[in-house]
Amino acid sequence: MSDDVSTLPAVGGKLGVDRVSIGDLGELSDHLGVMMGRLKTAIYRPNSQKQAPKFNAAQLAALCGKSANSMLRMLESAEKRGLATGLVTDATGQKTAAHRSFTVEQAIEWVRAIGNKCFKRKPGQAGAVITVGFFKGGVGKTILATSLAQGLSLKGYRVLAIDFDPQGSMSAMLGVDPAEVDVSETFTPIALPKGVDGHSENLGDSVRPTYWSGVDIIAGNTALFNCEFYLPIRSMNAQKEGKRFNFLEVLTKGLQMGLRDEYDYIIIDTPPALSYTTMNAYWAADAILMPVVPEGLSLQSSVQFWDQFTELAQEAAKQSLEPKDYSWLGIVPSKVEGHKPSVQEMMKWIRLFYGEYVMSSEIPQTDAVKTGGTEFKSVYDISRASEYMGSSQTYARAREAFDRMVNEVDAMTRRSYWLEQQGE
Repeated sequence: MSDDVSTLPAVGGKLGVDRVSIGDLGELSDHLGVMMGRLKTAIYRPNSQKQAPKFNAAQLAALCGKSANSMLRMLESAEKRGLATGLVTDATGQKTAAHRSFTVEQAIEWVRAIGNKCFKRKPGQAGAVITVGFFKGGVGKTILATSLAQGLSLKGYRVLAIDFDPQGSMSAMLGVDPAEVDVSETFTPIALPKGVDGHSENLGDSVRPTYWSGVDIIAGNTALFNCEFYLPIRSMNAQKEGKRFNFLEVLTKGLQMGLRDEYDYIIIDTPPALSYTTMNAYWAADAILMPVVPEGLSLQSSVQFWDQFTELAQEAAKQSLEPKDYSWLGIVPSKVEGHKPSVQEMMKWIRLFYGEYVMSSEIPQTDAVKTGGTEFKSVYDISRASEYMGSSQTYARAREAFDRMVNEVDAMTRRSYWLEQQGE
């Protein structure tokens, strides 16, 4: 065999031709940052910022659980109620009811005023923390978590999203550029050792609003990687001082300082890993939602996840002052292509594996769902099928699937968390 490189086929760019220096990688990183900015500008036209959808009168009626005629009658008295009329100014400058338009904020105000979809917590009842997790990537965690936050807000709930993924995918979905997130706007400040610059005891200082009224966020970015070092350092420092420190309880304590009173739901998106930081998200949760794709590798990974999770949790429980349990565990089949016989067979196995934990909701693999990952959109961002160039039936099927998931999560939380607290 000849060693003459001249006999090797020519390739483009730097593939197999030039050596790549650290400087080259730095230039590539700068270039990628510029290109990502261009991509988001193209996606978020016309003003380079993510825009929330608008709702017409029929869509508002559906959100409020009212008939179209009933909604129209209520809109006639909107001003007396202090609510938006939705009237649009036409080309002549006149307000017209022919085409009403409502912002997300206005729609949520209507839902809270006349809808009956929002559970009213009693004074002293804490908001529910739901962690969406799995340590296999590509199963739809972020789409699920973001859609859950948006869907619950459309039922009238006040929602806080927490992005625990250093990639900041949930942040991007909620219109926050991870590259522009300051460390103080993440989980990092309460993970930092006391006395270190930037440390904070108040997680509420990290909350920022999003483009979607009704959903605030504690964002995620690469700073979260450093928490994997900060938390064990705090544990070692405590041991040296003869003090008790459970690194799993950092987020739990942070949420107890007002945030669980302020928000009805706290939805946490996690990275595909089990780590010091991620275990904080599971330990702080009142319930766990796990998406599982009906395929062998996903099911196998879920088995490995629970094996490792229980081992870590059992060790952590020994250091906790209170026993840890969950109000509910929901396994939701994700990216389901129900028309395929192999998928139908795997769905049977998922039910055999998880039994009563399998939710009745299923998230289909549709063009509407695929569009989310491509354009940083959930089905709730898409107000009509034409926005993703798909059929109205496909969009309706995806929207109905996520609505069912949101309603099922809410029902399980009401029954097993809030009503149980009330002793009902």
